This record gives sequence, C-alpha cells and structure tokens, in this order.
Amino acid sequence: MFDGYPNETFKLCAMLFCTINDFPAYGNLSGYNFKGHRACPIYEEDTSYMQLKHGRKIVCTRHRRFLKAYHPYWQLKKSFNVSQEHDSVPIPLTGQQVLERVDDINTIFGKTQKKEKSKTFIWKKRSIFFDLPYWFDLDVRHCIDVMHVEKNVCNSVIDMLLNILGRTKDGLNTL
Repeated sequence: MFDGYPNETFKLCAMLFCTINDFPAYGNLSGYNFKGHRACPIYEEDTSYMQLKHGRKIVCTRHRRFLKAYHPYWQLKKSFNVSQEHDSVPIPLTGQQVLERVDDINTIFGKTQKKEKSKTFIWKKRSIFFDLPYWFDLDVRHCIDVMHVEKNVCNSVIDMLLNILGRTKDGLNTL
C-alpha cells in the first residue's frame, strides 16, 4: 500500500474474520447443504428435526435445550410437543472437524460440468475460505444476518394475521 502523507509504501495485512449473510448464502459460502434433515452446519448429526405431517417441510425442533439449566420452559409440556426437554446442548463442530469432512471433496466450479457427489451428501463443496491458513481456527466462521431473518419472520406473521391471499403460510400443509 502507499501512504500519501509520508510518501512511503508499506505492507498491509488483512484478515477475513467472518461472513454475514442470510441462510441460503450461508450454505453457498460454507459448502453445506442446508436443506433437509441435517440443516444445521454447526451441529450436523445432532440437529433435531421433524417432518410436518401434511407437508414436505422439515422443521428444526428442541430449541429449549439451548436455554439455561432449570429454565421454566424446560418443564412445559403442552406448549412444546407434549414432552419435556432433558438433553443438554450438543457440542458444535470445530473447524478442524469440518475441514476433515470437506478435505476429500473434489469441487468443480461452473454449471456445465456434472458435480461429483460427496461421501456424506451433506457437504456440497470445500469452501475456498479453507485455503486461508487461519479459517478452521475461527470459532465463528459465518454469521446469520439478523436483519433478513427478522424481516422474513415479520413478513410471515403479518401475512398470516392479515390473511393475505397467496402469502400466508398458515394452512393444512403447515400442520
């Protein structure tokens, strides 16, 4: 880089700390297939899910296990699936574990070539961020954009309350 005030050059070092994006972009950047039964790239096999009875949607469940111990919601049955929560918080995957899962995946860029299926089918590709020497040491590599999440949740609630035709997600397929 060039510093114009003292008229000298210097070496500038930069670090990508994390990415902030919505969930689909999160899947594209991380290389994780975020749709289906194992939709959480942080807990992978420990993702708790349920398929809706009348629809094809899969929903993540058992969020009470992330609350503090002895939180009053842990005991509520009627409000949550008619069951109590007894499990503790699962252990998140480390960057080294993720790197081991994606290291053998041969990534072919472009849409014209046929993609090679990975062994786990959960990871689609090896993210180029793993070429950075520090990437797998980061505790948080990707962050969810709260603004988009809030907007989408707010839009869904308003659409349901106002019963806007074609935009409500309330119906037989959501049960």
